[in-house]
Amino acid sequence: MSGAGACISHSHRQNIARIVSSLRPVRPHTPFYHLAAHRLPTLWVLYRGLLRAAPSSIVRSHVRELFRIYRHLTSPFLTRIQLEKGHRWLDVFNKAKQGDEHLCTVLERFGRLISARRDHHRIRRIVNDSLSWQHRLLNRPIVSGALFKPSIHNGPLPRLKPQPDHISGMIHKRRIARKKRVDRQRVLFSQVQDLQVEAQFENSLATQGAHFRHFFSGEFLATWQAPLNSHLIELQKGFERDTARAARPTPPDLLHQLKDARREKIANKTRERAREARGEVLTATRNRSRLGFPAHVLARWTPEERKVNLLARRSVGVAGYIGQVKRDLGYKVPPEEDLVDDVTRKRLDALAESIRRVGQSRRNREAQAERIVQGQFQAPATA
Repeated sequence: MSGAGACISHSHRQNIARIVSSLRPVRPHTPFYHLAAHRLPTLWVLYRGLLRAAPSSIVRSHVRELFRIYRHLTSPFLTRIQLEKGHRWLDVFNKAKQGDEHLCTVLERFGRLISARRDHHRIRRIVNDSLSWQHRLLNRPIVSGALFKPSIHNGPLPRLKPQPDHISGMIHKRRIARKKRVDRQRVLFSQVQDLQVEAQFENSLATQGAHFRHFFSGEFLATWQAPLNSHLIELQKGFERDTARAARPTPPDLLHQLKDARREKIANKTRERAREARGEVLTATRNRSRLGFPAHVLARWTPEERKVNLLARRSVGVAGYIGQVKRDLGYKVPPEEDLVDDVTRKRLDALAESIRRVGQSRRNREAQAERIVQGQFQAPATA
């Protein structure tokens, strides 16, 4: 009985599994938007039917726009919502085409709504384009006439105001790349030195009469150093390219462009002075009127004297740098009181000395790194 019961139970379980497996949904490996069961009804029934039954060209173009917008949907749930909406539209279009006056009126009003919204978007786009164009004109780079001198990060360039973002990005990326090359070169140098130390250690052991298998000395040393030397040579080529970029001469065309920019700058200032003489109030006129001193006084001052006098007149403080400037100019400003005791002064002096030592050590390391990367490396000869 136990064997028969087990056999019946096993066959019963198989029967249940067969029934359940037939009801289980099968998830295809291919996405639904690639299946013909989805594409054919959507394109040849829904999309084609909407275009044929559309009451006007405006509604027809709106249908095309919606299909372009929702063509990238990959969610079955969201796609089903849009397909149901499209089939409802198709029913409305067909009923209006058959003569339903109410639906014809609704679709006509819908067409006017779409047309008004398009006009609104068109006007908004025109206004935004005009504003963006004005912004570009106000912030367009202008050649100032100065030369952006060549360095290891850039070749000779015209000085532009404001400087374009792509030039700043280029210099920034080259600085980062050079720093990475320096760090990588230091690591490779240390690895080469470690290999040489290992080879010397094995040679010393062999000199003392020890018998062992060599791994780093002899012909193995060149094999170990070959990939490191190739990487070092590539890094050295990058540093040489930086040096060549810094030594690149200024092209004659760029020199002519800078000279033309300087001539234009002088001509522009001449026109500006002529316009001011005719009575126009320009930005330069307003800036000059805000200086706060008569023109004949400003003309006798140097730029530094003009700076300190304007700073003293426009500032109300009497401490720190402002107070010192006012005392030098003869203002009646009381001297500053020293409120620091001897213990605090000693602590501050010690802190300043430690900061100075750290800065000097950092400058020494940077100078040493520059000497290394400027061509002192010589690739070891391979066996």
